[in-house]
Amino acid sequence: MDLINLKIDSNSSLWLLLCVMVVAGVATFLTRALPYFFLKNKSQNKTLIYLEKNSALFVMVILVFYALKTTDSNSYYVVEILSVLVCLIMQIRFKNALLSIAISTIFYMILGRGF
Repeated sequence: MDLINLKIDSNSSLWLLLCVMVVAGVATFLTRALPYFFLKNKSQNKTLIYLEKNSALFVMVILVFYALKTTDSNSYYVVEILSVLVCLIMQIRFKNALLSIAISTIFYMILGRGF
């Protein structure tokens, strides 16, 4: 059996599909659980505490730059700049990444249809 060129589709056997799902499930579980197992007795150092506190902000910065890298705008990027400002203000005010992303996305979608 050639595992490199294995093609799984609707015609695959039930046994093969079940094996793939079990392996994927075990791999997902291990990647989520092993860090807790190996780091349960470690004290948190300053770098980990800093990353824990600021990781939402880091993710938001990456998402903003990724979203803006291919933006085509006919309005001189006014909508994009305003949306980034709304996101920044929401993050500073509420310190909730999900709320900041959701509100700024809704703001962008509403303004994007108008300009």
